[in-house]
Amino acid sequence: MSFNHIVIQNIVRDKWTYISYFLSSVFSILVFFFFLITAFHPMMDAIDANSSLGIAMILCSMIVYIFSFIFIIYSMLAFLKKKTKSLGVFIISGASTKQVRKMVFRENMLIAFAAIITAIVVGLIVSPLFLMVVKNILEAESFGMYVPVQAIATTFILFSVLFFIVSKITTRFIKKEEAVQLLKADVTQEKLILPTPWRFLLSILVSAVCLLPFKVNPDIIESLGILYFVILFISLLITFYLVLTQGTWFTIRGLQKSSSYYRKTNMLFVSNLQAKGKSHAHIIYLLSILLLAVFVTTSVLYSSYYNVEENTEAVYPYSFQYISHPDNPIEKVQQDIEFIESTLEQTVGDFDAYQSAFKTDEDRRIGFMSNTNFNALGTHQAITLNDNEYYVVAGNVGMIPNTDTIQDYVDDPLQYVGLEEGMILTTGFRAVYYVIPEAIYEALNYPEYHVFAYELKDWTEKRDVAEKIESQIMTEPDERYVTSKISLYHDELFVKRIMFFIGFMLSLLFLSAAMSILYFYLQTSLAGEKEKYLGIRKIGLSMKEMSVIVTRELSILIFVPFTIATILLFIVLFSIRDALSPAFFQMTNVGVGIILLLFTLSFFIIRKAYLKKLVE
Repeated sequence: MSFNHIVIQNIVRDKWTYISYFLSSVFSILVFFFFLITAFHPMMDAIDANSSLGIAMILCSMIVYIFSFIFIIYSMLAFLKKKTKSLGVFIISGASTKQVRKMVFRENMLIAFAAIITAIVVGLIVSPLFLMVVKNILEAESFGMYVPVQAIATTFILFSVLFFIVSKITTRFIKKEEAVQLLKADVTQEKLILPTPWRFLLSILVSAVCLLPFKVNPDIIESLGILYFVILFISLLITFYLVLTQGTWFTIRGLQKSSSYYRKTNMLFVSNLQAKGKSHAHIIYLLSILLLAVFVTTSVLYSSYYNVEENTEAVYPYSFQYISHPDNPIEKVQQDIEFIESTLEQTVGDFDAYQSAFKTDEDRRIGFMSNTNFNALGTHQAITLNDNEYYVVAGNVGMIPNTDTIQDYVDDPLQYVGLEEGMILTTGFRAVYYVIPEAIYEALNYPEYHVFAYELKDWTEKRDVAEKIESQIMTEPDERYVTSKISLYHDELFVKRIMFFIGFMLSLLFLSAAMSILYFYLQTSLAGEKEKYLGIRKIGLSMKEMSVIVTRELSILIFVPFTIATILLFIVLFSIRDALSPAFFQMTNVGVGIILLLFTLSFFIIRKAYLKKLVE
């Protein structure tokens, strides 16, 4: 019998353990492959790799790959833990540790290549349907099937390297003494959770100190940069783990001291929970973090898709805005305006037109607008100024301008009467606009810009009109500045759809990892649980009582992480509620509700299958 034959026979003999590891690997690779199919699609060539969207795509692919790396390491370590006892058979039979490691390495690489090929083949079969979904998400005109050679090559190479590295690293954890000891032992029991009050208090103190700068001195955060957030993230992870493990210990102690401890199956349930408390706490910890990641990606990336129109109007207040530079010839201005208005008349019919002007101090980027010219624009309420009053209008979204600079331009002090925070012209064109009486405006000796603005009904549906106008009239420095919220809206909508897609892929990855970890945990512990319940049934445990115990355990493993992740999410949202839009909370509630429904369905499916396997 050859060495490779032994490897294959070992896989076949313990196929269910290998299948769970194989399926979790296939799904991780499949998500990455789907993402690459989209990222390398010819339609995505229009995205600049150096733009924020291009960087987001690159970062997302890195997150997916790094997460796959961590997840596969976890799966392989859990797999080796399950296999330790069977590996002891080979060691007692005379195989050296080096030979056992070589056998496990070949097994892992065989499964790895099978998983990679399976994921790619399944991906190619499903990709037409997947690209159809992506096309609908992005609302692209053409997002058809193509031969994803680059995606196939990249997936195969990256995951081959990943599995090779992981297999080399994890096989070093195989220890001869541990395998032999486990083989000789009839019963193995994991270590119980022990109270660690000092570690618990220290971790809370460190996390509190790390969070303190947010309230006391934000400059510390800025000075430390990314290092601060790394330290904070690690401290919060450690604190969360200790809170969970110590909370589990306190819960078990409380159940043992309760008056209902000796009723029905409570004693057996609590004893089982105590015996498996540490592994249960690990699984709940991992699932809680993954589900929190799902909620965050769902809330942040999905919700941004639903406030594009509002954000667009905040920065570009008009469907079309034409600002003529003072040096732009009048004949050219008239020609441009005639083209815009004739095009609008032919395509949309009714539209609102506004004409105004403002003077500007180019060096300080300050605009001056007369009361009449301000009222001539249509994005705000009209005002009336006395001869000694002035009004201030912000020039940049989200920035409160200096309200006193106007005093540098007048002989007699003016009285401040109010501030308009909304944009009256395109954001960023000037830092601030001062609305002043007519006489003061006429006395200012600064170049004058002329403004022509147009507003359309149902402007979000007028993309063809915007393309027609912008194909002929575009911004030319020192001549004219042309902007359209219609074009910006559709550009931003495309970006948000890409972000929507990224959020979907990340949430799918985290959710699938959570379910895979739970499945792997149940699968690897199935043999021991089956043997345990078989022995208990011999002394009188009924099927109904066993079903109650298993149901309660599965409820803890599935719904406790969900509850913890939901509580953590809403604690974070409540702490930053002033910076969030209603759409954010709306999408958060929808996302949490959908995942709760999925988890509830999964609970009933897993419970039925698990109970069936326990009694086989």
